[in-house]
Amino acid sequence: MKRALLNRPQSIAGRLLIFSAIFVTLAVVTVSVVLWLALQTVIREQIDQRLDTQITALAGALSRDTAGRLSLSAPLDAPPFDRPGSGWYWQIEGGGQRLTSRSLRDRTIDAPPPDQDFLQMMTGRPAPGEGKDRGRSLHLRQSVRLVEGAPVTITASAPQAALSDPVLHALMWLAPAMLLLGAVLMAGTLWQIRFGLRPLRAMGADIDAINRGEATRLADQPVIELAPLAAKINALISANEERLAETRLQFANLAHGLKTPVASLLLALNDDNDPPGALRRLVLRIEARIKHHLSATRRAMVATGTIARSNLAQTVADIEDALRLIHADRGIALQNAVTPDVFVACDGKDLEEMLGNLMDNACKWAQTRILVSAERTGPLVRILVEDDGPGIPEERRQAVLLPGIREDERVAGDGFGLAIVTELAALYGGSLTLEQASPIGLRAVLLLPAAKTDRRS
Repeated sequence: MKRALLNRPQSIAGRLLIFSAIFVTLAVVTVSVVLWLALQTVIREQIDQRLDTQITALAGALSRDTAGRLSLSAPLDAPPFDRPGSGWYWQIEGGGQRLTSRSLRDRTIDAPPPDQDFLQMMTGRPAPGEGKDRGRSLHLRQSVRLVEGAPVTITASAPQAALSDPVLHALMWLAPAMLLLGAVLMAGTLWQIRFGLRPLRAMGADIDAINRGEATRLADQPVIELAPLAAKINALISANEERLAETRLQFANLAHGLKTPVASLLLALNDDNDPPGALRRLVLRIEARIKHHLSATRRAMVATGTIARSNLAQTVADIEDALRLIHADRGIALQNAVTPDVFVACDGKDLEEMLGNLMDNACKWAQTRILVSAERTGPLVRILVEDDGPGIPEERRQAVLLPGIREDERVAGDGFGLAIVTELAALYGGSLTLEQASPIGLRAVLLLPAAKTDRRS
């Protein structure tokens, strides 16, 4: 059960607060005890000094007359030794004689003989002791002095209340002061905990923003202790995104690979080989499911920013190199007018397939040249593939975008190129349109989402 309690979730603030409360309590108690002992020592030293002064004065005024009797050369019953029953007494004993203070009257101080060491006997320094006065405790200072060769014991006393009452009176102020100090320390601890944990709360807010899709990475942490943690969390996010992107891309490629054969199968079925139309309906269902999942995958990849950024100018240059070899006999001039700073949020293979179809079609129909250019329009990139061929009549431009539709049977092709470009562009939230080029030819306008300039943003 104890282990279960230890394993229960606890907040860092709670743990720090409990530790601070224990530490502050122990500190306040310790300081209170030390102050109490110090105050008690100071008061005891003051009283001892007062009693020792009285003993010294008595020893200086003490003498013996011609009959050997003890006497004082001056009265030494100054306050508080003049108040009867006050506990402030002095007493001189020696040779069977006793002299007492006016406050002691006819009583005597009930005290054992002083326990003095050799040094105290030689110096006459008083020794501490305890005594009684009608059951009341007394604090004593005793000294043995030699008066004309005979030892005399001089005792001075103070009531124990003179030691304890000032301490208790001081505690009446000390206790509230210590409680106030403890409260101030706890308030400071609470503020310190809140201030110290503020970076953690800020990091938690950043993580919530990532979960809501408002951010993709944790910001750089100004706190040294949290900077490695933020870096590891960002690395974990990047690793998860890469794995998720690879999985989605593999699924998208699989769906895209099945899409063309399914479309070909659908075109191959007709009323002769499928009179009831059952196979065509089944193929249509398969095609619809493939399009649905492919579209969902592409949208998710674009929304989460996990699709690789593709450099448009480099992709066009790579396709141009291949097309120059394929159409070398035609002598077509291929011009790449795309600037190197244009990036699209599209998988590289998909971009190659779309541009490859458009540029290959342009090479097939162009007379002397094709031109590829691009411009940024808000969140999209407008890609233009222009040729100076015969073009396509306006009434036929929408039809040639459908699968299996060919503009001229004399030119090699399967009729799926423009349809594939149309579907891929739509999956990325873009589009493909055909326009009349100026002065002659055809212009293919491909719209694709622009990639962010900083992948960490």
